[in-house]
Amino acid sequence: MAAEYPLDTDALLTHMERVENGVSVSWQDNRGEAHQETFEWILVATGRKPNLDRLGLENTSLTLNPDGTTPFDLDTLQCGNSAIFLAGDANHYLPVLHEAADEGVTAGTNAALYPQIKPGLRRAPMSVIFSDPQIALAGKRWQDLPAGSFVTGRVSFENQGRSRVMLKNKGMLHLYADKASGRFLGVEMIGPATEHLAHLLAWAYQQEMTVNQMLEMPFYHPVIEEGLRTALRDAAAQLK
Repeated sequence: MAAEYPLDTDALLTHMERVENGVSVSWQDNRGEAHQETFEWILVATGRKPNLDRLGLENTSLTLNPDGTTPFDLDTLQCGNSAIFLAGDANHYLPVLHEAADEGVTAGTNAALYPQIKPGLRRAPMSVIFSDPQIALAGKRWQDLPAGSFVTGRVSFENQGRSRVMLKNKGMLHLYADKASGRFLGVEMIGPATEHLAHLLAWAYQQEMTVNQMLEMPFYHPVIEEGLRTALRDAAAQLK
């Protein structure tokens, strides 16, 4: 991405103000060098917050966080011991559509059956960013895994056959496998068609498959999934 436009993932913003012909921005890059430029527009992506302001939660017995949210059970979505359940964007946990749909079923069911509540469905974690190249993850992230407990299988898409033919041969895939059991733990990747790889690997994670079991699955030629097989073989070699 940095080859196509200036990209600094570790900049320190020092000043920003609206000026006559746009927005003036001052910052320090990751080398500590100072910069100042004026832009016509600034796109600021700072996340979002749950729309809870008008629910009057402050009038209940619930404990509120400084941002207006309230602690809740991740499995039942119940807030404390109350008859209040938070789902989807409202709980600010996993604000994506397929997760919100599952949580809506859980919250609605438990609200209707209260106080006889039960845990709802939690599928394998999965996230996709529809950039070009795409960014995706499934299962656990590297930062969530105990150091020394896993191996990392790697593949670069730069020399992967189908990716080269498509002229989309940029990116990297890292998958993680447990040293003790060989179980597939998760994947983080940026590259071509990772939205589809993420689905395959989320299914494998939810089925608790090992790296060797995944290598027993079919891989057609020539497809991007052959790159996944390369990473699986890398992990399997380290597990031996």
